[in-house]
Amino acid sequence: MSRHFTLIVAGDPAQRTGGYLYDAHIVAALREQGWEIDVIGLSGAFPDPDSEATQQLTQALESLPQGASVVIDGLAMGALPEVIALHGQRLDITSLLHHPLGDELGLSEADQQRFHRSELAALAGVARIIVTSHFTARRVLELATNYAMPLNADVSVVEPGVAQAPVSRADEPGEPLRLLCVATVTPRKGQDILVQALADVAGDNWQCDCYGGARDAGFAQRVQQLIEQHQLTGRVILHGECDDETLEAAYQRAHALVLPSWYEGYGMVITEALAHGLPVITTTGGALRDTLPPGAGLSVPPGDSEALQDALNRFCGDPDLRHQLRQGAVQARHSLNDWQAAGADFAAALTTPRAPLGFSAGSQFAADWLTLREEADIASRSQPLAMQASEWLSARAASPRIADLGCGRGSNMRFLAPHLGSYQRWKLIDHDAGLLEQAQQRVVEFSDCQGLPVTVETHCVSLEPLSDVPINDSHLVTASALLDLVSQQWIDELVTRCAHQHQALLIALSVTGEWYFTDVLDAPVVDDEDHWMLAMFMAHQQRDKGLGAALGGQAHDALVAALEKAQYRIEQAETPWHLSAGNREQLPLMSALLEGWALAVTEQVPESSARIAAWLQHRQQAVAGGELGIWVGHRDLFAMPQEEA
Repeated sequence: MSRHFTLIVAGDPAQRTGGYLYDAHIVAALREQGWEIDVIGLSGAFPDPDSEATQQLTQALESLPQGASVVIDGLAMGALPEVIALHGQRLDITSLLHHPLGDELGLSEADQQRFHRSELAALAGVARIIVTSHFTARRVLELATNYAMPLNADVSVVEPGVAQAPVSRADEPGEPLRLLCVATVTPRKGQDILVQALADVAGDNWQCDCYGGARDAGFAQRVQQLIEQHQLTGRVILHGECDDETLEAAYQRAHALVLPSWYEGYGMVITEALAHGLPVITTTGGALRDTLPPGAGLSVPPGDSEALQDALNRFCGDPDLRHQLRQGAVQARHSLNDWQAAGADFAAALTTPRAPLGFSAGSQFAADWLTLREEADIASRSQPLAMQASEWLSARAASPRIADLGCGRGSNMRFLAPHLGSYQRWKLIDHDAGLLEQAQQRVVEFSDCQGLPVTVETHCVSLEPLSDVPINDSHLVTASALLDLVSQQWIDELVTRCAHQHQALLIALSVTGEWYFTDVLDAPVVDDEDHWMLAMFMAHQQRDKGLGAALGGQAHDALVAALEKAQYRIEQAETPWHLSAGNREQLPLMSALLEGWALAVTEQVPESSARIAAWLQHRQQAVAGGELGIWVGHRDLFAMPQEEA
């Protein structure tokens, strides 16, 4: 890898917040080490992107040559997985993640899940992931497990460095104590909790200076009102954003740093205070539990104003405790890394081999999708057709043999085994060894109609050419959610083989290509953008997926025509998904559907990526807010040889 990359951030790169300062320090350190770095700031709204933000990220990535190395700050990419996926193979993309977007304070449960799923989807398209704390590394892996969306890339931790600084002087007897809070004025930073705690701190020998821009005007006004309400004007002062010289002077005057945050991805200001030998009073929110070394300060639960008040009272009222904590801070100061070391760690993370975005990743993401859809599939499938298949089998075999094409992780078998006869013998057939392994592991959970275990053998083989697929000795050939991927030639060959062997077919959940949104009364919603997306999605369905020119939503009718020509008796059933508006259990599946449709359409018409992203954001918000559900068309089919009917 060359010693050159492009860093992309949301908004002005010169912003004075922890994440932007981290980025700036890393860039400066790497440039000193001989790296060439281009920094691009994107306009538009983030992290919930508007059309301008989407277009900006798209244009920034399109401007980079094939194979270029690019680092994208998490704030700029987490909600735009379809843009990342479009360039993930062409570019060498590294995600720089400070903390998960969905962990931001004040989000509704629906928005929290939407951000988590979107960010995990975006991370699936990158070559590597760099996080700024071990806490964030653990949190991202935890989210990947919880949402069944495992990461393809390795996660590297590059903690912030700190600039060398002179030690602030200790307080003198009788001198007013200066408490320092350095944080943007936003709800997550907890300045309102701080003011409430300070209101009941004993004595009048303290002052609290708060530095940081008012990123949330309404919240800043509330904090100022609390200051006035508790008669703390002149003792708690909101200074606003300041330059480096002013902030350094504030550190030199201070006797302790107070950071009342609800959550931090690292908490750089903690190490900055320790670099000045300042003890710290903070919370255990997020990474702060790890960032503050033992003996260098006091920690309380986030949001607990009484606990914070108690810690402040102890600090202000006990000179021995202040001396002890100051000694601990000075001692911790010697173990801090500088920005040059952080830059070297960042460079090492960047030069690790990129994660393969090929077969294994596809296997895992297929498993995630199959897991998400399994319950909806079972709820939609035709029970009567399964019973007809059972009756047909019981009349012909004491020990029925079933071949499952494209079995995935065994969902089709899970549904059918309890409906069919006893002593079943299954062949699970798939090209994906990883999915077959999962199916094999799940077999112990499945049983036949009498509760007896089923016999299973697995075959890792491609479905193309079909002549290599071992189905000749089976009584019933079945498949689920497979047909839209195959070609007319493949269907014709399947029917010819099955007719020659007098085999029945049970083909379930074949998509019709149709989908639409529904309102809270389950009535269809008519929208021109939805119609355009559907048209582009149907066009994408007919691209070659590895089994020839795919028929997409036309495949079911093509199979019916081929079976009729072969004189099969055919029974059909409509088996659509009805994913209802406001159904919290179905929200992950609906979110995955939206992301999948957007990704497919982006691949079909990449020049319309901004339009697609705007549609996705609009529909994600409506689905997450319980305003819209989704209807997806499927059909099931059971076919018997005519002479055997």
